[in-house]
Amino acid sequence: MKHFTQNFESLKSQFMQNADLEKKFSKEISLETQKLSKENISKDKNREDFRHLHIVCIDPDGAKDHDDAISIEETKNGYILGVHIADVSHFVRQHSALDREAQKRGYTQYLPWTAVPMLPDILSADLCSLRENEERFSFSCIMTLDKKCKIHKYRFAKGLIKVRRSITYKQAMEFFEKRDKEICLLARVASQLKKQRSEGGILEMDSTEYQCEFSKKGEPLRIIPRESDKSNSWIEECMLAANKCCALELQKRKLNGIYRTHEAPDPKDITDLMQTEPNLFFGSPIDPNKLLKNYTGSNSQDKRVFELYSHLVKKAKGNPILTNKILRSMQKAQYSAECSGHFALHWKDYAHFTSPIRRYADLWCHRELAGKKKGTTQVTGKELCEFLNEAEIKNQKIERKALKLCASYLLQDKVGQTFKAEIQGVEEFGIFISISNDTIATADGLVHLRDIPGDFYVYNEARGMLIGKRSGKKFKRGDKITVKLVKVNPLKGENDFEIVTQNEDSPWFSKRRRFRK
Repeated sequence: MKHFTQNFESLKSQFMQNADLEKKFSKEISLETQKLSKENISKDKNREDFRHLHIVCIDPDGAKDHDDAISIEETKNGYILGVHIADVSHFVRQHSALDREAQKRGYTQYLPWTAVPMLPDILSADLCSLRENEERFSFSCIMTLDKKCKIHKYRFAKGLIKVRRSITYKQAMEFFEKRDKEICLLARVASQLKKQRSEGGILEMDSTEYQCEFSKKGEPLRIIPRESDKSNSWIEECMLAANKCCALELQKRKLNGIYRTHEAPDPKDITDLMQTEPNLFFGSPIDPNKLLKNYTGSNSQDKRVFELYSHLVKKAKGNPILTNKILRSMQKAQYSAECSGHFALHWKDYAHFTSPIRRYADLWCHRELAGKKKGTTQVTGKELCEFLNEAEIKNQKIERKALKLCASYLLQDKVGQTFKAEIQGVEEFGIFISISNDTIATADGLVHLRDIPGDFYVYNEARGMLIGKRSGKKFKRGDKITVKLVKVNPLKGENDFEIVTQNEDSPWFSKRRRFRK
């Protein structure tokens, strides 16, 4: 029987409607932005002129909202690092309709096929976007570094800039290989910044992100891992440094800032990880049993826990399943009106300053640093943090679900086909799996309990596995199995499978063969 396939345009439309995503802005905001578009960006006596600097903007291929750029000057004693950020607060005035809408959206929502911007295109892709060879207003963080790239002092300044080069991460690598002077200087400074950061310890998680490639007609072609060039880390290190300076300045001036915080892992989550993956803890410089006797998880800067997790991350390197388990045992980063520290960065002071085009938290911090907040605000810093934390979780779920829609769309004509799969999780109602083939680097699916053949399976919660009552066969996370696709629901991103066989390298398969002999 031929399987019915759904039209991708129709699926996108339904998805956007169900997720309550609206790209358009109100007429009131359109009128506001029309006035903004008439403003001329020219020399301003109240702004510092940075146009003489060699400023470079490096972004992913296809990016339209360029909100950060870098300049580096080598000095006798070290370097001057400039992180130049789009001055969104100049255009988005507090209490305006545009400001209220930006606050309501909270973030730019990224989807595989489009982006739902926090700000209208006239701002995000034009007036605020740091375009090559065009004068733009900036809010710049100027850092004075020694020869080892330790930050000795910093300052924030409203500036006027002109980006000399706007390139992609891939192009940056090509310039680096050709020994381009400015790009090589950036690479050297970023490397030293990372070295400075790693002196207090560093957590580098091996996690793979995925993206969808589209045809010229705008239909999904394949799901592939998102590439990350070394140049990504060069920009990241510079942004981290500016964000840290932002947090320090907010506190020094006792401003009403909001901070990016990351709590230490909860004791119970560490205990659960010890029970499920004891091998990860072998050889640890920190005895987890001794640690847990008096550990409450209240201090994000606890060196013992950071050393323990540094060990766990190294042990799990190259194993995405173990890495994901470690990630799940950690807390989620969030916004807070209190600067309580960032566990994963192992920093006491951290905020968001570098992406005001796509994150409202950064815009809030810009206003605080510039002294532009006037009168009473509609929300307090604490209330805004609570809203942004909820909105971030919602956005991440929508983004993941949208990628699942693309994967399911690609699977529509493959119903009845078999796939090699790996078990990602086990619940009392069935088995969560991931599959891959030439078209799809990863796709999730579910095998319902009723679709596991040959036995009646019982869920053992303590051991995290399904066990056959008669055969003793076990299904657990990490097992390799062969499955057949039986049903696809692209709009929900759901794919149902049934088990065909369990692969020969799984423990119960080998046991069964020996038993039959």
